[in-house]
Amino acid sequence: MKVLITGITGFLGTHLAEELLRTNKYDLVGTYRDAGKATRFEKQGIEMRKADLLKPDSLKNITKDMDVVVHLAGLMRFHDPFDLLYNHNVKATQNIAEDALQHGVQHFIYGSSTEAIGPVTNVPGDETSPYHPTYDYGKTKQLAELYLKEKQQTNGLPLTILRPTGIYGPGDLYVTLSTVRAVANKKLRFLPGKGDTYIHFTYVDDITQGIQKTIEKPKQSIGETFILASDAYITYKEMFTIVAHLLDVPPPTYSIPMSLAKAYLSVVQRKNKRKGIDDFVMHTSLIDTMRTNRAYSNEKAKKLLGFSPQYSYQEGMKKTIDWYKEKNLL
Repeated sequence: MKVLITGITGFLGTHLAEELLRTNKYDLVGTYRDAGKATRFEKQGIEMRKADLLKPDSLKNITKDMDVVVHLAGLMRFHDPFDLLYNHNVKATQNIAEDALQHGVQHFIYGSSTEAIGPVTNVPGDETSPYHPTYDYGKTKQLAELYLKEKQQTNGLPLTILRPTGIYGPGDLYVTLSTVRAVANKKLRFLPGKGDTYIHFTYVDDITQGIQKTIEKPKQSIGETFILASDAYITYKEMFTIVAHLLDVPPPTYSIPMSLAKAYLSVVQRKNKRKGIDDFVMHTSLIDTMRTNRAYSNEKAKKLLGFSPQYSYQEGMKKTIDWYKEKNLL
């Protein structure tokens, strides 16, 4: 079976390629923009095809001779301009899906996100929860989903939509690294509010397992949308406390009003912007997010795909922090 992984050189794509290679069941093809990053995969016997999401011509015939497309490529930044996110996450997805239809791809798996749903009123949210994205990133994921669903209905695109929660693990240099550094450097000595709303993260190996099961079970997955999530969601206070204990630093025990925390972060955010730094945690959007619940059910994926997450947040975070230390990132 020939499987194309778009975004293979990224965080999730790299882990997925390693997992699929271990099974020795797939003929893998990946896309790249940076030739320097492609070499590593070519040495493992993976065919690499050059593609730039912002250059539609480079996406023509990108799915040629493929049985399965796992479309993971995109821009996963929460504070970038909407038009940049739209071009990466919506327009490029449209072009790749059109190419897949032209080449008769048997299964098109779209790597969306629970950010397409956004915060939920009823905990836990599931695949029937209404769209309510709050970040522009999530809005572009929603738009891409809607386009793909239309192509499924009108053109017979053999579609599966996967919505992972926040993914963390070795190689994550964005959300998780920002969080761990903030705790390690004692920037979060005080908790904004009570920290009693829910957040949901899933270890990267559990996400790759879910994608692999989706590939293996087309009859159960085509035409469906699945949330890929760990078994347990946690409060923000629990999250920061677990990270602090793993780093052997004091956890935030005292809370400050949300308004005061937001005022403080607005100053930090302006300083970071002047320096060209996008620090996910030290941003006012964190306060807005901490007022809501992002907690989701994995029951559908368990029932139809046999999805079986293995890692608790503490277990996965220990492996992640160990990797950060090994790479001198802390």
